[in-house]
Amino acid sequence: MRVIQGVDVEHSPVKSLEEVTAIPRGTGKGRFQLARPGSYALVQDWAPPVGEDGVEVSLYFQPHLPQAGHLQAVMSTLDVQSKSGFAVIINENGVVDFWIGTGTTVDVVSTEFKPAQKRWVEMQLAFVGAQFTASLCPIAQVAEKAIDSQQVDVELSGRAHVLQPSPLLFAGSFAETTTTPFPRVTNFFNGRIDSPTIKTIGGSRILVQFDFSRNMSEDTIRDVSGGGHDGVLVNAPTRAVTGYNWDATEADWTKATSGYGAIHFHDDDLDDAGWDTDVSITIPNDARSGVYCVEVTSTDGKTSDMVTFFVRPTKETTAKVGAQVALVLSTFTYLAYANEQLADTSRSSHIDVGPGFDMASALHTEDFHRMQRRRDLGLSNYDVHNDDSGVTFSSAKRPILNIRPGYIMWAFSRPRELSAESMMIGFLEREGIPYDIITDHDLHTGGAAVLAPYNTVMTGCHPEYPSIESYNAYENYAKQGGNLMYLGGNGFYWVSATDPARPWRLEVRRGDQGVRSYTLPGGERFMSLNGTQGGLWRTRGRSSHFLFGVAFCGEGAGPGVPFKRCDASFDPQFKWMFDGIPDDELIGEFGLGGGASGDEIDSFDIACGSPTNAVVVATTPGHPDDFGIAPECTGFPIIDTLGTQTREIRSDIVYYETNAGGAVFSVGSINWYCSLGWDDYQNNVAKLTGNVIKEFLRREKKG
Repeated sequence: MRVIQGVDVEHSPVKSLEEVTAIPRGTGKGRFQLARPGSYALVQDWAPPVGEDGVEVSLYFQPHLPQAGHLQAVMSTLDVQSKSGFAVIINENGVVDFWIGTGTTVDVVSTEFKPAQKRWVEMQLAFVGAQFTASLCPIAQVAEKAIDSQQVDVELSGRAHVLQPSPLLFAGSFAETTTTPFPRVTNFFNGRIDSPTIKTIGGSRILVQFDFSRNMSEDTIRDVSGGGHDGVLVNAPTRAVTGYNWDATEADWTKATSGYGAIHFHDDDLDDAGWDTDVSITIPNDARSGVYCVEVTSTDGKTSDMVTFFVRPTKETTAKVGAQVALVLSTFTYLAYANEQLADTSRSSHIDVGPGFDMASALHTEDFHRMQRRRDLGLSNYDVHNDDSGVTFSSAKRPILNIRPGYIMWAFSRPRELSAESMMIGFLEREGIPYDIITDHDLHTGGAAVLAPYNTVMTGCHPEYPSIESYNAYENYAKQGGNLMYLGGNGFYWVSATDPARPWRLEVRRGDQGVRSYTLPGGERFMSLNGTQGGLWRTRGRSSHFLFGVAFCGEGAGPGVPFKRCDASFDPQFKWMFDGIPDDELIGEFGLGGGASGDEIDSFDIACGSPTNAVVVATTPGHPDDFGIAPECTGFPIIDTLGTQTREIRSDIVYYETNAGGAVFSVGSINWYCSLGWDDYQNNVAKLTGNVIKEFLRREKKG
């Protein structure tokens, strides 16, 4: 199905889906599939032939959830079937155990050592015949008193069979217990591992030695022993994190000479759901760009779903449509929010929606309930992991249950992201304006050349997470004379990164500024994928004020408010913009989320870099106290933070003409599309939006 307009609630436009008849309908057998979360490192064929007299193992580890409710393997080579290898285990009580194969049994060496949460431990093991020794030495944080270290020296029931051809794992094990093998990696570790080395007794031969600071942007761990036993990372654990020897001398891993040799593993990391394929379809070569879905309905009619995907334009389809307008879908934002668990009160990332919010009365669709049930499908960039560390990666290689044409965001009880943006697609269809659909991913890979064919480019309702490449695409397009329409709010806010090798994986690093559900520790705010600084674009010196005239200033889950025209809007030069709208009429008084200014909103500010030739043509008279100010817009003392207490919380509609002969029109509100679609587009937000698009199309694109 091609999605023309996916929302179906009271006062929304008529839902409209167009069947792609070139793809036949069919009936098939459904089945249940699980994803397998949990990150680990895997090294194959690392062990030399049997015959070495003894082996030493060393590494540093830092547990972040010592009592995880399950066994956790810091490292393992254990094969319980051959009763060979060893594993370093943190048991359910948070105590370190060692499982060691002797060829005839698997010995368990118990300790009384309970590593402290988020504190490094230096571990050294030695296997010599039947003799096993271990040293567990906590590393004090600055001047705090560390827990006692522990030494172990025991004779095993037989000679340790350590150097066997089983895989070497970090942060997981193929042994479920000392007697039970597992077909997949299990017993995932929540925490950090640094500088693992395995060598023969006395150090005469280094078998493997891993420097996790090498190849930081890859899913490879590099063996620096010279043996070439590199390993692979599975399910995207977090790299570019501080290690046992980080001293804050350098907070940028790309410049540091030490301190970044750790990887943070989690039992709920997920990069690829790995589902088997049941149905394949072939997209017709002449399919126009757009939002598409495979509509799946159970044969008993009790449930259905719309598996959503996007088709990008080709030169041929653009020419056939005659598209002069492009709508850029905020696919990086979709990934950042993918399968979010912000309603989960057991997580510290749970959001307090605001005064008077009643979860029981919020609008919950089946998509929301599916997200609550299917916790195996991974987390969003808004969530924290089970060990309370922030989620830095989100992946498209999994079912994403809130990328649906009719999704209602639970906290706002209204369409948001894709569902809201589908109402703009419906509007373009209604107005007969030829258009193409492109995505953040297209801008990231193709730059301004992707936008060059179009007279006018429109954003989605929430373009919050541009990469440097996609942001540059907008700026370069404007510098080439293109017309921009920023029809959302809270846009161009957080820095994101991905890379051509893994375009499905989005990285976000939240710092200690901005509206956020967690804060990453100091020293961990540079992207592992490209080495650039994360956090806010405003912190990077590229606030959206510069290009779009407005930037994020506040948010609230309560109903939005309308805009009121400013005196400047009555200048004859803007007559075209407000044609057909009575002079005394408020703009966007109604909408699926209240007035047109709501959810997350942006304001004009010369002091922050808004263009000096820009004109504020409309603004909001004020917001209620269920709207709060963005923290980066405050100083000390932190006062006047709610809607009725400050004029800093407002939306501004801004227009200016660019140096290259184009123009920029910005509305500063996520709610804009919710008002655009009100009463089947019979409203003045739709009228104003249409006036701007048609005026831009009337003008010849410069450049």
